[in-house]
Amino acid sequence: MRRRKWTIGMIGFFVVIFGVYISWHLLSRKEERVSIEEKEWEEEEIAAEEERLIQLLYASVGVQRINPPFEAEGFILEDLSGSMVSLKDFRGKAIFLNFWASWCGPCRIEMPAMELLWQIFQDDDFVILAVDVEEKRDTVSSFIEKNNYTFSVLLDSRGKVANMYSIRAYPTTFLIDGEGKVVGKAVGAREWASKDSFDLIKYLLDKKETD
Repeated sequence: MRRRKWTIGMIGFFVVIFGVYISWHLLSRKEERVSIEEKEWEEEEIAAEEERLIQLLYASVGVQRINPPFEAEGFILEDLSGSMVSLKDFRGKAIFLNFWASWCGPCRIEMPAMELLWQIFQDDDFVILAVDVEEKRDTVSSFIEKNNYTFSVLLDSRGKVANMYSIRAYPTTFLIDGEGKVVGKAVGAREWASKDSFDLIKYLLDKKETD
């Protein structure tokens, strides 16, 4: 009888221990699940805040952010020295692709700021490609030399590349990241010689390094 009571007591003891273990295990799993959910929520909050700041950065310069980005159309054009230049030559760099013409008033207004932008970032993985559309080489060369612009100028003499990029107004600028994707677009002149503009270019350069 005493042995039976002892056996029942031991069974009861183990039942209690097992119940405590199960309760502890379930509580731990619940806390772990809550912790994971909180971490995911925090990560989502951080990602949302980063996205908001990036949107503000583009907007501060008046640049339309292209999201998701799309692959930039490849092309080969001649520069003012007669050399053939391919967009693929600049893969891995942040590219400022600008379509313009010397008769375009807004183009002439924004070009000094483009030159300053080039002077500041020319030693980084950054390039300006100013594509003149449907003008003669002599006209373009004379304009560039007169104004002492030093960024790269390409000649789209037949407007083929402008058509590829659906250019409807001058100037139009595309920002292309190091992966060769269009991430921004600006139709019309912009104040490229501004802190906001510099910050946007720095962001593109930093993004290239972290990708």
